[in-house]
Amino acid sequence: MSVKGTVEDKWANATIRDNFIFSKTMELYPDLCRQLLELILDIKIKEISYPEREKTIETRIDGKGIRLDVFVEDKGNNRSFDVEMQVTNSVHLAMRVRYYQGLIDMNNLKRGQHYSALNESFIIFICPFDRFKQGRHFYSFSERCDQDHSLKLNNKTHHIFLSTKGTRDDVLPDILAFLNYVDSGIISGKFVKEIANAVNSIKSSEKARHDFMTLQMALLEERLEGEMLGEQRGLAQGIELGRNEEREALAFKMLRKGKSLKEVHEFTDLPAERIEQIAANIPLA
Repeated sequence: MSVKGTVEDKWANATIRDNFIFSKTMELYPDLCRQLLELILDIKIKEISYPEREKTIETRIDGKGIRLDVFVEDKGNNRSFDVEMQVTNSVHLAMRVRYYQGLIDMNNLKRGQHYSALNESFIIFICPFDRFKQGRHFYSFSERCDQDHSLKLNNKTHHIFLSTKGTRDDVLPDILAFLNYVDSGIISGKFVKEIANAVNSIKSSEKARHDFMTLQMALLEERLEGEMLGEQRGLAQGIELGRNEEREALAFKMLRKGKSLKEVHEFTDLPAERIEQIAANIPLA
């Protein structure tokens, strides 16, 4: 099957669980995004704004940047929301949240501003798995004192994981219907029907299809470039390893013939410590 055929199949099979479909739905239908946030967090939002489409946060030149699925702001209440469709149950998920929080805060606070200018922030991961295996649909985490859990740090950060695999009665009916839709595509309730209609509209859009294909090809090129770079590095490491083995074999022969450590070092350029190790392993005559 051709690469294009593979990408076409991905588009044909893409659902709300696909990052592109999810982010595009929340971007093109901001009222649905607002409703989703209100239902998840049990808050009221007058209006959300998108500071940037497909928000990307870069760090220093050698740092790891991030591309957020959905990043919106409630400027009237100084709140920001990052919503991620997380389909991979990575063991490093908690560390990813920590990294996202740091970069979002760094991006939020401008030079010269006081720490009090930081927005209240919500990072929400929607997961088709139960990361914490307690049967909950809703897991929320905030900073608390280890010695007294009633004492909160109040640094205005909130980390939330929604699980489609929950079994408890712990979320609103509309959120439960949404999680069932993410998990199995089942459409029930007015809110989910509106989301499903939005997804169908996007799937029927030629522009959305083109954008999806372009993104997938770019990701494929990045992956192939990464694989090629890995192969090149592996080859270089293999060559260097072979050279070291040759030099160590030569050092062994020279030491067996009675050459001094200094002579072996000057000839092979091996570290003195390594030459001493080789010499220590030469059997006595």
